[in-house]
Amino acid sequence: MLPLARAAAAAGDQVVVAASEDLHRTADDLTMRALGPSLPELLAETNSRFGEDVLGYRSDSSQLLDATVALFTTIRADMAFDALRALVVDERPDVIVAEMWDYVAPLVARQLDIPLVTFVHSPATAIDEVLDAGLVRALTQRGLTMPAPVAAVQLWPNWLETEPNAPGGEASLALRAAPYDTTEVVDIPAFDGARPVVLVTLGTVVEDLTLLNAAVRGVLDAGADALVTTGFTATPEAVAGDPDRVRAVPFAPIGQMLDRVQAVVAAGGSGTTLAALSRGLPMAFVPRIANQPIVAAAVADFGAGVVSGEDSAAVTSAVRALLHEPGLRDRAQAASERLSRRPSPGEVWVALRDRVPHTSTVR
Repeated sequence: MLPLARAAAAAGDQVVVAASEDLHRTADDLTMRALGPSLPELLAETNSRFGEDVLGYRSDSSQLLDATVALFTTIRADMAFDALRALVVDERPDVIVAEMWDYVAPLVARQLDIPLVTFVHSPATAIDEVLDAGLVRALTQRGLTMPAPVAAVQLWPNWLETEPNAPGGEASLALRAAPYDTTEVVDIPAFDGARPVVLVTLGTVVEDLTLLNAAVRGVLDAGADALVTTGFTATPEAVAGDPDRVRAVPFAPIGQMLDRVQAVVAAGGSGTTLAALSRGLPMAFVPRIANQPIVAAAVADFGAGVVSGEDSAAVTSAVRALLHEPGLRDRAQAASERLSRRPSPGEVWVALRDRVPHTSTVR
């Protein structure tokens, strides 16, 4: 969402980004406001209410879906509604742009009668209706009805959708994917250049070090070097492997890491996926939670990636395919070309601004 926010700021409009404080360093060039809870706090509260590990993605518990839906909807509303409402009253924005899984912003937008724009960053899923029902419960608890967004900014392209209920229509504004980056160049350790380099990333919250190290071993056994991210919850020292062939960093802008690699092994988060495809890089997926299996299947169906098993031998086979099967790279390049033809953040902001009634400035 940051490229769109920066485009609005570059156009002379006032932008305020509301996020938990642990995310503020990702956009130090924009005005940030604290909005809790952080993800660990939200997970802890959800686990406490349900007695269920929401990250227990291998659990067969019947309560797991209910707990996950509550996390995004009613529980997060209980923890963040008052704070967001106070922030919005203070800032007096002309429009609220909220990502698709933010089920608190619609409550505040409806109560204060502020235009709402949704930001669609991921593919449609079979549980979208269940999540919407959770939003209705949160609205009903506050005597509110469902708001009607004035537009939907569509980052995830329709040609990577697999569900028949994918969003779209006249209210949609397609947006070009832009890998996250910063003006500051991050010190990323280099390799000797003798072998191809593969990025291994399971996202910013790495709970499964066994899977991460299996993926790294698979890359090494495929004859490549591994550039690894451990996120905010693990450390580079936890990554096993030949130190001459493994370089691990806790976090770095993905735009700078993609410049150094020939392929990507990832869990299947939409941000990492669109970033890699925008650079024409083929991908191997080890999907873990949430909609990651859907993202992985969509890219594999397009022909720009493969879905791997979780053991190192399966990852080795997948990485060899990425490095040696030209068809995968050709399809990844085709995805890059299609993504590049989508409107830029500046073009989308101009179109979006025309849809929002405002007095003097849009925030």
